[in-house]
Amino acid sequence: SALDRAPLAMLASPSALVLWLALVGSATTLHVGTPALCRPSAARSHPLLTVQTSSASAPTAKRCKRPGPKPVVPTLREVDLRKLDAGQRVQRQDLRGGSGNGYAVQDIRADPEVVWRHISDFAAYDRLIATVRTAQAYSPTQVIPGTGCYRFTVSRLRLCLDVRFCVDNDLRYAYWTLEQPSWVLSDSTGFWHVEPLADKPGYVRVWFCAAVVLAPVVPNFVVRLVSRLGLQKACSWVGSLDRGQGSPIKPRA
Repeated sequence: SALDRAPLAMLASPSALVLWLALVGSATTLHVGTPALCRPSAARSHPLLTVQTSSASAPTAKRCKRPGPKPVVPTLREVDLRKLDAGQRVQRQDLRGGSGNGYAVQDIRADPEVVWRHISDFAAYDRLIATVRTAQAYSPTQVIPGTGCYRFTVSRLRLCLDVRFCVDNDLRYAYWTLEQPSWVLSDSTGFWHVEPLADKPGYVRVWFCAAVVLAPVVPNFVVRLVSRLGLQKACSWVGSLDRGQGSPIKPRA
């Protein structure tokens, strides 16, 4: 059917904004206080992840756990820290059961306020993220103090995503939730966080974490193919701030 064929177009341009269509697996929903790489089998030993499995007695829809009021970032390994020191981006994702989570992190030489100003300018995402075509604030039906809603059109499929952001400027932390499910995404949450590095003066660590629950219509093999590119598409513009250019460069889609 046309609906089955539609996700194939994402191979040319995976959805950018956080909501990367990257995550697959079996029947377990990964709930992430702050999304981090972890397989369900290892969840009990991972401080950032709990796993909830659907049961016949509780046929509720799968949902990502909402981020908390403060950022709790994944624990980096020594090999990850070496990559960051070498100027490389570190990214991880877990693909399982039509749901999953992942993160991308990079260290850049930049003023934290400059980086944060760009990240928190959600209306400018169509100028920052390659696969975001339009970005516009809108007035939601449900007004929640301290939050703002933005409508993004992403990828060549012109997929519409309504996202609610909650911003803490003091912590340089912005987390989001998906307001309305689509034929691709049943749910998504995640966050941006800009972390000044006391042991690397002049540098900041930029975190991008996301969790998703995909709609059943998305073929698993398509999701696997685009998973590697989703995080890259959402974050690749951040590196341009490292060169002190004053404004980020939008990568090509």
